[in-house]
Amino acid sequence: MNQTRSAEMPATVIDITAHLARSAMRSSAPSCFCATSLEQVESAWRLVYQRYSQMGLIDENPFGIHTAPTAVGQHACVIWGPEGPEVGYTMTLFRDNPMGLALDSVYAPYLDELRRKGRRLLEVGMLADRRRGASRGVGALFSMMRWAIHYGLHTNLTDIVIGVHPRHAQFYIRCYGFEEFAPPTSYALVRNNPVVLLRLSLLEELAKDVLPRGLADARDNPLPGNAFSDRFAFEPEQLHGSRIAGFLKARYCIDPTEPAAGYPSSAVRTRNYG
Repeated sequence: MNQTRSAEMPATVIDITAHLARSAMRSSAPSCFCATSLEQVESAWRLVYQRYSQMGLIDENPFGIHTAPTAVGQHACVIWGPEGPEVGYTMTLFRDNPMGLALDSVYAPYLDELRRKGRRLLEVGMLADRRRGASRGVGALFSMMRWAIHYGLHTNLTDIVIGVHPRHAQFYIRCYGFEEFAPPTSYALVRNNPVVLLRLSLLEELAKDVLPRGLADARDNPLPGNAFSDRFAFEPEQLHGSRIAGFLKARYCIDPTEPAAGYPSSAVRTRNYG
């Protein structure tokens, strides 16, 4: 069986469970878009780099972006929202793929168990928000998670997985019906900060009569499949001379501009995304 593996985690939202607004999120939810160009993707990943650097989760690099090898491919979808003329908040969605998920670097046995059962996985990661206000951050997160859920549905996936700091886990459990699927551990990708693996059984949870608030919001506000059809495809010719190509070559010795080269999973795993 060809076991596939996909990308990254972090914990960028601060104690969000304490700041959930009482009113319906949809009435004030900020706009989100699917990145359709290299400029939009790199702007989103520059924001991830800025926030993670400020939080001490990653080392600085001369390219000014943060990503992972598994984020680069047609299996990925970058979601972003505006803050004035800039990208104000973002997350990246990764379908399971031949390189797998970044969370495989710490939770491979648990994710492989799902794969053996025929589950099809989507990882949500690389969350970042330019704004400091917790309530505004929650609204953006609700909007982006709506896109994540419908991306999973439109690509025939069964489970969403996410790695978060343990203190953020209750937000996803309460608002979306995630379950803690593995014990906390340290995550080399973010300087050995703690992470816990959460899993959402997407179809089973959506079939329930009573849904958690965030999941109900996504169900009641569907997105059409064509919302994702023009997402940036990461074709090799699109990446020539890009920050993305430079970063992957320097950090992981991977050249994403090679047509149909693919990324050898052994190279990615031995580097442990670290």
